[in-house]
Amino acid sequence: MEIPLTSFLVSLSGALAPGPLMVTTIRESSSMKSFKPGLLLSLGHALAEAPITIMLTYGLLHVEKEYYPLIGIVGGIVLILTGVLSLAKKRESVEAGGIVKTHRSPTTVLLGATISVSNPYWITWWLTIGAAYISKSLAWGLVGVVLFYISHEIGDLVVLGSISGLMASGARSLRGKGLKILITACNLAIVVIGASFLLEGISSLW
Repeated sequence: MEIPLTSFLVSLSGALAPGPLMVTTIRESSSMKSFKPGLLLSLGHALAEAPITIMLTYGLLHVEKEYYPLIGIVGGIVLILTGVLSLAKKRESVEAGGIVKTHRSPTTVLLGATISVSNPYWITWWLTIGAAYISKSLAWGLVGVVLFYISHEIGDLVVLGSISGLMASGARSLRGKGLKILITACNLAIVVIGASFLLEGISSLW
């Protein structure tokens, strides 16, 4: 299905971008010498995203379907801008440093949720790109929304879990040609996905 695959790719791109959640994953994992922080933080992230997914789904079920193309257009534009700006921005490696207080498992899960909801980009993403994905997923009913949510969270889990594993094994820098190529490929993918959302939304208006 198109939605789970593209949702996974978009999630990969977002999780790979240096930000609060990635930095926390690096710091916690390097301090604890364990891969667990990435998994626990991604679980907290997923728990934070479950309620907003439900709320947007419930809200969109009460929105006339003729407005869905407009939601898709807005989401497509934001996706394109996100990809283009990420490609244009000079990527710098994110390194762990300093003394970090380690956390117990429940606290790390809560930390992941707190970091997510306190990030202004997070709510913007869900009100634009996330809403567009949910409106498209509703074509398959609630099953489509569940598939979108699961594939989206798997993308975060793969990235944060992999970063945790690297840090636990002593790889203290995310600098590397392979990572840069992966980030570029993901950003190109979300530009293409955004363009498809935009064109589909425009065509649906006529």
